[in-house]
Amino acid sequence: PDAPPINMPLSPGVAAIIMDQELRILILKRAHGPYWSLPGGRQEVGESAPECCVRETLEETGLQSRVKHLIGLYTHAGSVCAYPDGNVHQSYIALFACDITGGELQNTEEMRAHHWLSREELGDERFPLLPDNFLCCQDAWDFVGTAFIR
Repeated sequence: PDAPPINMPLSPGVAAIIMDQELRILILKRAHGPYWSLPGGRQEVGESAPECCVRETLEETGLQSRVKHLIGLYTHAGSVCAYPDGNVHQSYIALFACDITGGELQNTEEMRAHHWLSREELGDERFPLLPDNFLCCQDAWDFVGTAFIR
């Protein structure tokens, strides 16, 4: 409710849930801003949502991936993201479960650090997640085969 006014057009985005064998989720510390987030970004014209997810994951982590299935679609009008550059937009995320198929996890231009987040660490002040990513992580752990629509 205290979010600044939206100043960007609605733009679909994606996020990747990558889990390790201990069911921890890969999160990234962005180069700009205080938050941690899932790998992901904005879909480009001429690209499908799964293609965008694979591209963004590679760009942000150095990992090659493949999309397994949709976990959820997040389009709640009250979910507003304000970025350090002044852009404010309504969140619109297709959340995909992904497998790593190659590459090596590395810091990139967009990422300062990574962490494998356990369910017990969700909400830990050391890893402040973007609010919509907090919900995405909860849904990834609770996924039972039917996509969440939020």
